[in-house]
Amino acid sequence: MEKEIEKMVEDAAKKVAEEGFAGEYEEGDDWVEEEEVPQHVIDEALADDARQRTKDLRQMEMYDDEMWNWSGLR
Repeated sequence: MEKEIEKMVEDAAKKVAEEGFAGEYEEGDDWVEEEEVPQHVIDEALADDARQRTKDLRQMEMYDDEMWNWSGLR
């Protein structure tokens, strides 16, 4: 049983040594390409950022307001 496993490991090692393995990157390979992001995804991200900034600003103003923040100014 052990000899069979050793033979399988040796065969796999030889195969990798001869052929390489998936994910191996060699100088000059062009298989790594950047995906193009659709414009509507970019626009949604910008809108989400603007909404988040507005929410953060409102919260900051609430904490700085003497009427809303009863625990004291920060």
